Amino acid sequence: MSMSIQKFIFSLVATLFSILYILFFYYHFAQQEKTAEAILRAINSQMLETSYHLSKEIKSINDVASLRAMLDRIASNGDFIDSIFIHDEDEILISTDPFRRKTISTNLIFSSGLSAYDKLEQIEAIEEDVRFYEGKKATVLKLTFVLDKDEISLYFSERKSKFLLYFGLAPIFIFIFLWFLLRGFIAKPLERLRQFAYYQSEIPKAFKLRELETIRYSMVQTFQRLENEKKELYDMARTDMLSGLANRNALEEYAHRLIANSSRERKEFAFLFVDLDNFKDINDSLGHNVGDELLKKISSMISEALRSNDFVARVGGDEFVVIVEKYHSIMELTAIVERIQNYLEQTWIIQTHPISVGSSIGIAFYPKDGRDLISLMKNSDIAMYEAKNRGRGRYHFFTEELNKRVQDSISLDKNMRKALENDEYQLHYQPKIDIKSGTIVGAEALIRWVSPTQGSIAPDVFISLAEENGFINELGWWVLQDAIRQHTLWKNKGIDISISINVSAKQLLGDNFIDQFKKLLDDNEVDPGKIDIEITEYLFLQHSEENSKILHELHDYGVKISLDDFGTGYSSLSYLKRFPIDNLKIDKAFIDDYDSKRGSIFVDTIVKMGQTLNMKVIAEGVEHKEQVEYLSKIGCDQYQGYYFSRALNADDFETLFLEQSH
Repeated sequence: MSMSIQKFIFSLVATLFSILYILFFYYHFAQQEKTAEAILRAINSQMLETSYHLSKEIKSINDVASLRAMLDRIASNGDFIDSIFIHDEDEILISTDPFRRKTISTNLIFSSGLSAYDKLEQIEAIEEDVRFYEGKKATVLKLTFVLDKDEISLYFSERKSKFLLYFGLAPIFIFIFLWFLLRGFIAKPLERLRQFAYYQSEIPKAFKLRELETIRYSMVQTFQRLENEKKELYDMARTDMLSGLANRNALEEYAHRLIANSSRERKEFAFLFVDLDNFKDINDSLGHNVGDELLKKISSMISEALRSNDFVARVGGDEFVVIVEKYHSIMELTAIVERIQNYLEQTWIIQTHPISVGSSIGIAFYPKDGRDLISLMKNSDIAMYEAKNRGRGRYHFFTEELNKRVQDSISLDKNMRKALENDEYQLHYQPKIDIKSGTIVGAEALIRWVSPTQGSIAPDVFISLAEENGFINELGWWVLQDAIRQHTLWKNKGIDISISINVSAKQLLGDNFIDQFKKLLDDNEVDPGKIDIEITEYLFLQHSEENSKILHELHDYGVKISLDDFGTGYSSLSYLKRFPIDNLKIDKAFIDDYDSKRGSIFVDTIVKMGQTLNMKVIAEGVEHKEQVEYLSKIGCDQYQGYYFSRALNADDFETLFLEQSH
C-alpha cells in the first residue's frame, strides 16, 4: 500500500513538474521571441531615424565624411550595434569600424521566413536607403547597421542561464524533498504554481514549505523582471535617446489614437512644428557635443512650457512636434505658442559658452489642414518655413494660399536650376554715363532669364528664392564668368570700359571666393581696376570682421567696390568709414523724388557725403532730362537709367557704344 502511494505521489509530482517545465519553457521562448522582436524594432527605429536625419544633413557626397562623429555616437549608444557604415554599392564611404573594407552581401542583410530570434542569430546587418539631392540629381546611398553578435548572444545567454537557474536547478532540488511530503500538502501548492506559471494571474500567497516558497518567489521575481524588461524595451522604441522625449514612433501612435477620438467626437486640435533657428551654426562652430547638451536642455524647457495634457516629440535634429488640444480659443493657443518661444529665447550657458537660440513654429489644425499625420506634418512644416522667411523667431498658421505659394516656389526652384543647365540665362548691360561728358564710361551687368515656355522672367521673381536656397552661389559664378568673358571680348575690340557685377553676400562670404575670383581674372588677363563689385548694405549686418577682411583684400587687389541702393537699407556712416567703398549708388526711389524738398535734401546730402569721402556717386533709375540737369548741378559723377538707355544685350550695347564713340 505504501509503495502504491509513493508511486502515485511520484507519478503525480512528475506529471505536474513535466507540465510546469513545458509551460516554463514555452513562456521562456515566447518571451525570448518578443524580446528579439523588440530589439529588432528598436534597431529599425534607430536606423529609420538616422536615415531621415542623414537625408536632411547630406547636401552632397562630400558631406558624408563630416558625419563620422554622429555615426560614432549612434554606434556607441546602441547596445546591439557593432558598427555603422555608409556605402554606394561599390565601396564604403564612411565607417565607424576603421578595419572594415568591404560591404556585406545583400542576402545576409535580410532573411525572410525566420523568427525574430533567428534573425538576430543569423543576420549580420540591417540596411536602409539614404536619399538626397545634389542639384536636381537624386542620389541614393546605403546606410548599414552591423549587429553586435557577441552582445546579442551574451544578452540571451544571460537570460537562459537565469532561466535554468530558477526553473531548472531549483525545481529539481525541490522535487527530491517532495518524495517525503504528503500528496495533499504538496499537490495544492504545485497546482497554484502551475496556474500562476500558465496564466500569470493572481500571485500565490507565501507557502509554508521553504522550497516551494523559493520557487514561488523566484517565479514572481522572474515574471516581474521579464515584464519590466518588456516595458523597458517598449519604452526604448518610443523614446528619443538624446532628449528623453517621445520619438517619431510614439508620435505616430499618439496621433493615430488622437485622430480617431477627435474624428468620433468632432473635435479640433493644433499640430505645431517647432524648429530651432540657426541651430546648425551652433553645431558647426561649437561642436555636436555642445549642440547635444543644448538640445537636452531645450527639450526639458519645452516640456516645462506645456500643460500636462499636451504632447511633445522630437522628430529630427532640432525639430519638435507639439500637439495641443482642449484650448478654448485661438488666443489661448497663441499664448501657449508664445510661451514656448519665450522659454527658448533665453541665453543658455553650455560648457561656458553663452548661446542664444530662437524658434520658428508652424501651426496646422486637424481636420481643417489635414486629416492624417502625414498631412499635418507637411502643412505645419510649410507654415514653419513661412515663419522663418518672415524673419525667424515667429509663428505662422498654415493656409491653402501659403501651400500654393510653397508649391510654386518648389517649381520655380526646379526650373531655375534647370535653366542654368539649358543656357536660358543672359546678361544685359546698362550703360553708365559720365554726367559732365555725356559719354559711356562703364556698364552694369544685369541677369535676364528667358524661358522657352514662360518667356522673360523678371529677376525679382527668382533672385530672392536663389538667395534663400543657396542657388545664388552657382548663378552668381555664372554671372561673373560670363561678364568677365564679355569684358575680354570688348577689350579686344577696343571697348575698354569698366563692368559692374552684382555679388550677393552669400557668394562673397562663401568658401574660397577670393582665390577663385582672382584666378578668374588672372586666367582672362583682366585688369582688376576695370571690375566693379556691387554689394548691398545687407552685407554689413553680419560677419563684420570676415566681410571687412574680404572687401579689403579685393580692394587691395585693385577691384572697385560699389555700395548699391544706398539709403534704402541699414545705412550707417560707420561702415562707410570702416569699409573700402569706392562708389555710392543712389537708389531710384530718391531720384524719383528729387523735385520735392525732402527728396532733394536726401539726394544732395548723399552726393556731398560721397564727395567728402572721396567716393564717386552714381544715380540709378534716371529717366528724365530734368533729373540729369539736377544731378549735374549738385556734382553727381555718373548716372544710369532709361533716359540714356535701358539694359541691352551684348551686341546692342556694343553698337550703341561704337555709335557714340564716332
